[in-house]
Amino acid sequence: MDRNDRSTTGNGPTDPLRAGPCGRALRRACPGLLLAFLVLLALTMLFPFLWMAVNSFKTEEDFHTRPFALWPETWTLSTYEQAVTIGRVGIYLWNSFAYAVTVTLAQLFVDSLAAYAFARMSFRGRDALFGLVLATMLLPASVQLIPLFLIVKWMGLVNTFAGVVLPSFAGAFGIFMLRQFFLNLPRDLEDAARIDGCGPFGIYWRVALPMARPALVTLGLFLFLSEWGSFIWPLVILSDTSRYPVTVGIALFRNESFIYWNNVFAASVLASLPLIGLFFVAQKHLMGGISLSGLKG
Repeated sequence: MDRNDRSTTGNGPTDPLRAGPCGRALRRACPGLLLAFLVLLALTMLFPFLWMAVNSFKTEEDFHTRPFALWPETWTLSTYEQAVTIGRVGIYLWNSFAYAVTVTLAQLFVDSLAAYAFARMSFRGRDALFGLVLATMLLPASVQLIPLFLIVKWMGLVNTFAGVVLPSFAGAFGIFMLRQFFLNLPRDLEDAARIDGCGPFGIYWRVALPMARPALVTLGLFLFLSEWGSFIWPLVILSDTSRYPVTVGIALFRNESFIYWNNVFAASVLASLPLIGLFFVAQKHLMGGISLSGLKG
């Protein structure tokens, strides 16, 4: 008999979680401890949003006298009314929605075309070109800011809708993610489509793109969240405040000497609600897309 076997049979179990009453008690306590840790971690991540939501219902005096109180002394909706009427949050939310939807749809189309070409078509320099595309992911956004501004200015698109969205019509991350998905498609489907008379674009549009729906939904959610939270580029390219997205518009809730924090929190809650709703709607597709596109851990 092996020595390890003798240690577990002749001398009793050596696992501390199985040895004696203390071990059994520890084994029963482990799931509870893990659950308590996860709940604490979730509360830690949720606390900033909950604190923001609570402070959005405080009056200005209540906020400055009790800024860290977890319960308003007087509940009020005037902060939301002021954010919508005086702060024009509705206009900023519409601008953000228009920018985010346009960028998401355009980049899904462009990225999926490039990803399909890199994954399923053979041409000279394909791997080198794909390496250059991936290399752009290493460049900080601040490095690209001035060249992008000069290009957009040369095109005459400063302070326009097109100037905001056009630089985001393609992205290396989206190309990489969709390429990983297209690489897993069986070749038999393409061969059957060719027999039916489909060309390269027909195969992409009628075969590859419908099968890539989980990955497209996942990438679309990432793109929408990224564009919704964009701040630096709209601030640089826009000078007309009526064209500002909500991220830049919230920064206007201040003057030279004072910041209206309760209105800022109210506007921030309104800006967060579409993202929360979008996540719950697309949650099922998000998990499936991450798994199928090769990004899971």
